[in-house]
Amino acid sequence: MSSRSRVKKTVADLIDWEAVSLQDDECRAGRGFKLKEKLKDEKFDESRETMVEMMTGRELNVQYLQTSGFTKPILVARRDDLGLKVPHREFSIDGIRSAVGSRRMVDVLDARTQKTKSMCMKDWCKYWDSEPREEILNGISLEFSKTRLDQQVTAPRVVRQIDWIDKAWPRHLKELQEDGSNNLQDMMYPKVQKFVIMSVAHSFMDFHLDFGGTCVWYYVLRGHKIFWLAPPTDKNLLLYEKWVQNQDRPGFFGDLAEGCCKLDIPAGATMLLPAGWIHAAFTAKDSVVFSGSFLHSFGIEKQLKVCFIEETLRILEKYRFPFNTEMLWYVLDRYVTCLTGKSHLDLPEEEKRRMRLEKGENIDPNKEFVNPGLSDEAPRVPSEHVHLTQAELKGLKFIIMYLHTRPLEAMEVPVLIPDPVSLIASVKELVLAHMEDCPEKAVTGKYILRWTEDDDVDEDGKSKKIIPKPSDFSSKQPENPFQRKYLKAMSAKKKQEGTKRGMEAPKRRRARCGFCTGCKEVDCKDCQACRDMPKYGGAGKVKQSCARRKCDRPCLPVAAACTLCGMDGWGARPDHRRQPGEGS
Repeated sequence: MSSRSRVKKTVADLIDWEAVSLQDDECRAGRGFKLKEKLKDEKFDESRETMVEMMTGRELNVQYLQTSGFTKPILVARRDDLGLKVPHREFSIDGIRSAVGSRRMVDVLDARTQKTKSMCMKDWCKYWDSEPREEILNGISLEFSKTRLDQQVTAPRVVRQIDWIDKAWPRHLKELQEDGSNNLQDMMYPKVQKFVIMSVAHSFMDFHLDFGGTCVWYYVLRGHKIFWLAPPTDKNLLLYEKWVQNQDRPGFFGDLAEGCCKLDIPAGATMLLPAGWIHAAFTAKDSVVFSGSFLHSFGIEKQLKVCFIEETLRILEKYRFPFNTEMLWYVLDRYVTCLTGKSHLDLPEEEKRRMRLEKGENIDPNKEFVNPGLSDEAPRVPSEHVHLTQAELKGLKFIIMYLHTRPLEAMEVPVLIPDPVSLIASVKELVLAHMEDCPEKAVTGKYILRWTEDDDVDEDGKSKKIIPKPSDFSSKQPENPFQRKYLKAMSAKKKQEGTKRGMEAPKRRRARCGFCTGCKEVDCKDCQACRDMPKYGGAGKVKQSCARRKCDRPCLPVAAACTLCGMDGWGARPDHRRQPGEGS
C-alpha cells in the first residue's frame, strides 16, 4: 500500500482508552472527575478558533508581537522559518542521558497523585525502557543549559529577540556560568531557557501556572500532547487562586474557568504560550518535548500578576523564577540606557581596576562588563523620538509599582546598581516623555532592548569571544604593563613547548597486550570506573578502565630500562617510538 493511501490516525486513535479508564478508576477519589470524559468533551473545542492563533514561522516576528501584544497562544504546524534548532526525531532518552549525565537529577510528576519527586537520569532511563510500567510518571523539569545537549537546541528566533535573559541580564554574568548544575546558589543568571520534557503515554499534569508568569515555547520532537488552556482573565486568576488554596482541589478547573479550550500538539508542531495562561497537559503517546521559559516586555502586567499570586500562595523560592526582582531592575536600566544613553550600572572600584588591568586602561569597565566583547557595537542613542507600545508603557509603570510594594529587605537591588532611587527617577521621566506615544508608530519590527545596533540573533555566538583574553587587546593597548608581562610569559612558555615538540615524551605506562580476555571485553557501564567516564555521563576524574577490561598480560612500558645494563626488555636501547609488543 502506498503512503498516499494510508489513513491518517486521529487523536482518538492514538489514545489507549482502556488505560485511561483504568487510571480514572484508580484516581476516582482523588481527582473528582474522569479524564476520559474531559478528553472527549466537545465544549473545549468550541472556543479554540478564537483563542488560538494558527501561524507560520515567517509570520511570527517582533512586528506581530508589537501589534498583538502576544496575548493568545500561537501554534506553528511546521518549524520552517521559525529559526528553531532541535536534534533529530529519533533522539533517544538514552541519548539525553548521555548528553546531560547519568547523575543529573530530573523532577518527575506522578500522574495519579500529582506529587513530584526526583530521579537521576540513570534510573529514569531504566523506568522509560521498562515494560510494563508500574507507575505513570512525567519527566517535567530538566534544564540542560551548559551541558553537551545545549548546542543541539536553539530557541525560536523571535524568542531570542525578546527574551529578557538575553536582552537585559548582563552577558558577562551569563558567560561566567560554566557549571551545568541547576543549584540556585551556583547560578549566575536565570537558568530556565532550555528544558526537555519526557512524558510517558497517559500521563496527566493538572492545571498550573508557569513560574513568574513566564511565557513558554514548546516543540514536540515526537509523540503527541493535548493541552487545556484557560486565559488569564481576572476572574480566572481569582478562581485559580481559590482552587489551589483548597487542598482537595475539587473537580476539573477547565469546567470552572471561562473560555477554556483544548489544543492538540502533534510531533513537529511548536506552541508559544503567553504569560499567565493556566494550563493542563495530557500525553497521548510517549513524548519528548523541548521547551524554554522567557520573560519579555509585552506581557509585564500578567507576569507581575502571577508574581503576586505566588506570594499569596506562599510558593517556595525554589519553584519561582530565579532572580526575578533583580531582573526587573536590569530591565529598567536597559530601557533608560537604550533610549537615553544613560546607564545606572556601576561596578565596584576593585572590579574596575581588575578589568582595566586585564583589558586596557582606555576601556569603559561598566560597558565591557555588561556586554563583553561587543561594547564597541552598542546601539546608538536614537536621534529621533522612539515610540513605545502601550504594553511596554504600562509594563514600566507596573514594574515601578511592584518594586514599591516590596519590603526593603526584599527589594533585591543588584550590586551593580548603587543608586536605585536615581534609576527609578529616570524611568519615571522616561514614562512621562512617552505618554503620548502613537501605537501605530511603535510597530517598527525592532525590539527596544538590544546589545548591538543590528541585533543579529542568528550570528554564531562562538564567532565572537564573549570574554576576550588579555592578548586580544595587546595590539590596541600595548602600554598596559600587565599585558606585556602576560605576553612575555606566554612567549617563553611557547618556546619551551616548541623544544619538546620535536620528540614526544616517552610513555611510562604499561600497555595492553590486545589478545587476552580482558582486552577483548566491552565496558560493563556499571562499575565505578565506567560511571566516571565522560562518554557515560561521568566527570572523568578516575581515568581508569572498566573492571571487566583488566589486561592479564600487560606489556612493559616502551621507556622501561634495566637499572644495571640500561637495556630495555628487548635487549636494546630504550626507544619510546617502538610499538608495544614489537621486538628489537
